[in-house]
Amino acid sequence: MTASGDFVSNGDGNLEGTTYPKFFGITLTPTVLGVLIALLGAVGAFLLWSNFVQPTLDKNQQLKQEIAEKEQQLLAQEETQKRIDAARIKLQEAKQLQADVLGLFASDQSVSTLLLDVNERVNAVNAGIQDPEKRAVLSKFSVNSEESGVVTDSSLGAAVNNRLERASYQVELQGSFPQTASIIRNIERLQPLLIISDFKSDSPAHKLVLDNQGRLIPANQPDTRVTTSFRMDALVPVKDSATTATPSPAAP
Repeated sequence: MTASGDFVSNGDGNLEGTTYPKFFGITLTPTVLGVLIALLGAVGAFLLWSNFVQPTLDKNQQLKQEIAEKEQQLLAQEETQKRIDAARIKLQEAKQLQADVLGLFASDQSVSTLLLDVNERVNAVNAGIQDPEKRAVLSKFSVNSEESGVVTDSSLGAAVNNRLERASYQVELQGSFPQTASIIRNIERLQPLLIISDFKSDSPAHKLVLDNQGRLIPANQPDTRVTTSFRMDALVPVKDSATTATPSPAAP
């Protein structure tokens, strides 16, 4: 059986009858379409990345940076607050120390009552003594105007010049040695800071009472009266540049 001639190929192998669409003069063959689709995919991916992904990444990075900056600011604020709190504590301690130190000095009020305070100490040693000849006496308490005033001579140290005011007094006591020692000890215990200087003590000649064998009779010895004088300075912190007047207590 032989084949019919209706299906015999002409042998050139070309499919001239096949047609492809054209776009802007370009024939859209399968190869061209593949390239175009690849290009469109790349362009789409680029647009998607640049318009959506990249802005989101940039925004995330910006937010991370802002968070880090805020955290750093918070840490700095906490550290600053700690320093402020520590400084406040130190300031309070300094104020308390200043108040404690200033409390050691005299005040205008304590200086104004200084005569009464000293006189009370004298009266205290006279308690129970009936004989006026045996009682201690505050014979002098007067203002030393030459030495009183704001300290400027560095006699107490240059650091306190113009910061302390000195109220100076001349004091004289008469009494036995034990009485005088007790009065001075009690004066030193007074609240205001006092400086005692130029201390002088005079004891007149006196007789000794002896028995038949030349021995001292303690119970019969006459009281030896001692006259003691000294300068007493009360120091008051200066409140301003003006020199305040030194109080003038009345004579006892």
